[in-house]
Amino acid sequence: MNPTTINLFLAILIQTIGFFIVVQILTGRMLKWKEGLVVMVCAIASIPLFLVISYWVNLILIAIFALALLYKKQTIFLSITVASLTFIISILSDYLFNNIFLVLIKIPVSELYNHALTTVVYAVSMMLIACLIAYVLKKVIDKWNLYTYINQKKYGFITVAIVLLTLLIYHLNIFFSAADGFVQEIVRLNTVIFLAYFAILIGMLYLVLQSAVQEIQMKNQQEQFVQLQEYTSTLETLHNEMRVFRHDYINILSSMAGYIDENDMEGLKIYFEKNIAPINHQFETNDYKISSLQNIHVTELKGLIAIKLIRAQELNIDAIVEVVEGIDKINMPSVDLCKAVGILLDNAVEAALESDNPTIRVAIFKKEEATEIVFANSVPANMPPLYKIFEDGFSTKGTNRGIGLSSLKETLQKYPNVTLDTKLSEREFIQELEIV
Repeated sequence: MNPTTINLFLAILIQTIGFFIVVQILTGRMLKWKEGLVVMVCAIASIPLFLVISYWVNLILIAIFALALLYKKQTIFLSITVASLTFIISILSDYLFNNIFLVLIKIPVSELYNHALTTVVYAVSMMLIACLIAYVLKKVIDKWNLYTYINQKKYGFITVAIVLLTLLIYHLNIFFSAADGFVQEIVRLNTVIFLAYFAILIGMLYLVLQSAVQEIQMKNQQEQFVQLQEYTSTLETLHNEMRVFRHDYINILSSMAGYIDENDMEGLKIYFEKNIAPINHQFETNDYKISSLQNIHVTELKGLIAIKLIRAQELNIDAIVEVVEGIDKINMPSVDLCKAVGILLDNAVEAALESDNPTIRVAIFKKEEATEIVFANSVPANMPPLYKIFEDGFSTKGTNRGIGLSSLKETLQKYPNVTLDTKLSEREFIQELEIV
């Protein structure tokens, strides 16, 4: 193997490392170091295929990184988009380096692989440019929450189609350039054409995602309206219950008046201890069990949990919430956050009611850079296997009922920073919602 070929493989190796770094930037360091090591070993092992299939080996690298993201439970749309964007960023950095830096320092592209030092400087410079582009792109993605829209099936298909078309055009560009012997004028013309296409691509993606933003905002407004209706209905229910309680309270006072009129203090004492004191104790206990809700400073979430737990207590479920420290912000849109929490609480109440000793525990706490919300409920005797629970349409209550958890799964797939871990023990069913 001649020195030029060795230097070429060295450049590909550095480029592969750059691929991994760019993926980590775009995903917010989603791959842990052990997972990253496995991915890098697989990617580096594919490099010798360059001798057989030439530049098409890049598609294998894209597939490896896409599979790694699928392993991390990301949607196929996001996995393919991020892996493809990584390669497109690499292409862009290569074009920028070749047509700006090399022109300025007057080094022909053909001489880049003649010396190991030149090759390393070239490959590292490209990697740094790619990382800079990825960093800027990630800021834009986070600002506009673009991954949410890419995870939508409709816009996910469009985005994946566009990035795959871009990769196809690039490889066809290389194919025809190679057929012409990589004439410098043709290469530069192709570069201009590709950069123009890249600008059009950005414009197309902007229009698609802007349309997605408007559609999802409208959908969020509809969901907020539904939640407002539910909240209003709950307030009406509580108002009616207060009227019933006021009526019962008057009856209690009237019954006590009979003992007082007859000056039967001993009978009044027995009546009070038997009928009044337990009610008072129950109110105080229930208030204590949900008193830590005051530490939640996200108004929508606090109101939702309060209403759900008060309802649970009215159904004679032992409902407890634990929030030790102040929760000021959760990194998830409030509509989908409340939707997820509402589904988990509703299912917890439904399952707890079928158990012998109905209990629900909710805990919210900070865990390093994440916020974790844990739901635990007592297990009914007919608790189904875990693999069945998230199936669309599955329910222990009959047909056309099991849409909650499957809908939850679809909602959470829109957010790469949100994970749901499910556990089942002999006594409790536990769902841990972690939001980074």
